[in-house]
Amino acid sequence: MTKLIAETAWHHEGDYVFMKNLVTRICETSSADIVKLHITLDLDEYMSKDHDAYKTLKSWMLSAKQWEELIGIVRNNGKELMLLLNDTKAIDFASKFNPEMIEIHSVCLNVPRLQRAVIENIDKKAKVVIGIGGCSLDEVKKAVQFFHEREIVLMFGFQNYPTKYENVNLGKIRKIQALYPGEKFGYADHTSWDEDNNELITLLVSANGMDFIEKHVTTDYGKVRCDYSAAISIEQLNMLYKKIKLLENLYGDGSMLLNKAEEDYSKYGPMKMAAIAKHDLVKGSKLTMGDVHFCRTSQSTGISQIDLLQVIGNKLVEDVKINQVIDWNHIRER
Repeated sequence: MTKLIAETAWHHEGDYVFMKNLVTRICETSSADIVKLHITLDLDEYMSKDHDAYKTLKSWMLSAKQWEELIGIVRNNGKELMLLLNDTKAIDFASKFNPEMIEIHSVCLNVPRLQRAVIENIDKKAKVVIGIGGCSLDEVKKAVQFFHEREIVLMFGFQNYPTKYENVNLGKIRKIQALYPGEKFGYADHTSWDEDNNELITLLVSANGMDFIEKHVTTDYGKVRCDYSAAISIEQLNMLYKKIKLLENLYGDGSMLLNKAEEDYSKYGPMKMAAIAKHDLVKGSKLTMGDVHFCRTSQSTGISQIDLLQVIGNKLVEDVKINQVIDWNHIRER
């Protein structure tokens, strides 16, 4: 079953009232299975003061108390919790809330202090989401090796404000999936909010065995603020959810056996050509290819075209009239 993740990221821009409303709306009116929160509590560990975004992010920081209240809203509404954690203080803080999923972002995928903090603080039941967008195969391999004792989700997709569909590289995604057949996969879609094919792009990638689909969500659709370029409305998220469920039904269970509909379609006689007697056949005679003709008929038989070829040369145990289908009761006793 594919689960839908509603991503909030830094969309709040430090406005706690806005963020509280966003999380509440997602929880109360959306079909999202999981709510994702980016938690940074020690910006100086995460980012140097000389980074262009440092001052901006410093002014947008939410307090631990505020994050706790937001997590409470998610929990009270029965949604699963996914936390992206950027520093060791945030990882320690997150351990108190037993999130179903925690993410190591691609920008810090193989940072030892963060990897160790996850192992030491986060419950083993939590899935470890490895963001692999923009990562080399070697970087992915090292992260998978480090977290090999945990349940891992390889999360494709990256935010380059926004992501053009030409850069999704579905062919590469499929090749990486083939390298890790035992893992779960997700796709964090960052297609532009005003791209006409936004939903189609998400669904096409989702159809490639994704266990999780992540979309940025906003209550101010199209309004310029952090991450707005890839954010869809709650109404769009709900429509996407319905179509993902349709994809699940389309995908099926993967069984190689014929399902009931296929069995009904493939009946020998009315649908597939069946073997009928070209002339009256006598009990005790050996069946030859000269005795049969394959055609569609209103009669039904349990003998397939392959079965018939395998019993050529066997003796008939009953008479068969001309134009009558040949069935198992004619070839051997039941």
